[in-house]
Amino acid sequence: MTDDNHRETSSLLDVLRHVVETLQDAERSGEGRGTGSGTVSGRHTRTDYGFSVSTGPDPDSLWERLGVDEPSDGSDAETTPTSTDDHLVDVREVEDGVVVLADLPQATAESVTAGIDREENDLVIGFEGEVVERIPLGDADITVADSTFRNGVLEVRLRTDPEEGAS
Repeated sequence: MTDDNHRETSSLLDVLRHVVETLQDAERSGEGRGTGSGTVSGRHTRTDYGFSVSTGPDPDSLWERLGVDEPSDGSDAETTPTSTDDHLVDVREVEDGVVVLADLPQATAESVTAGIDREENDLVIGFEGEVVERIPLGDADITVADSTFRNGVLEVRLRTDPEEGAS
């Protein structure tokens, strides 16, 4: 599915219906994948959202592309999402790479840092000079495509670079 799956909605229930309908369409079409986006408008707020859904086993899993063993249960510290008392971090695969969302409610744009530690090949997220999260990137060659910080949420888009010499 393409970006034409965009909706204006008025409630969380409408958003959930959008996700389920997109998943049903993906199953019916035989593709097994779908994406969508939209806007939820309230009296004094507007929230933009985007999602990616799929069914069945993923032959091109995020864990394989990153060269990391897939976690077997929720007890692994490298599983997604992770959380501490102060923040929640979610890592999701998207069509062209990976999106990392970090909920940092006490942070400001000036107090947050993020970057790739090339020695460890980790995405490092910092707050007020302290490391709050390290996300292992495995053996994949990854670059930061974009990052934003809005309303206490840091979004980092990582792009997996195709292997050199691959066609």
